[in-house]
Amino acid sequence: MTDNERTEELKNAEPVDLARAAVKLFLSKKGIDVKMYDVCEYTSVTDYYVNVTARSSTHVGALSDDLVDDFSKKGTDALRVEGKRGNSWILIDFGSLIVNVFDSESRSFYNFDRLLPQEAARDISEIAAEVDKQFE
Repeated sequence: MTDNERTEELKNAEPVDLARAAVKLFLSKKGIDVKMYDVCEYTSVTDYYVNVTARSSTHVGALSDDLVDDFSKKGTDALRVEGKRGNSWILIDFGSLIVNVFDSESRSFYNFDRLLPQEAARDISEIAAEVDKQFE
């Protein structure tokens, strides 16, 4: 797929598939401490959260831009993006998926992961192995 091509790959995708796609993108772009939470039984706000730490404020912006652009090219547009000005914590809302891209200081300070039920955390080792194969 070239940069200008649009597909329908993520249009009408299940929330879990959106979350997995976000995790995969973040791992391939060297995001740190990527976490995926299935919260559909705990809140009506969203079905999944994905949290990631970036290596710098520039990386925060790049990860969030890459996700929004990638999903848009695949048929799913963000409903809103908050925090772009500061590049320390950017929230991207896709409706059934909410993504938080943090710098390390903001992730530590807000400790958002502690607010989510730990039993909602999902194993992403299969996705990580898939991404690792791309770099072999």
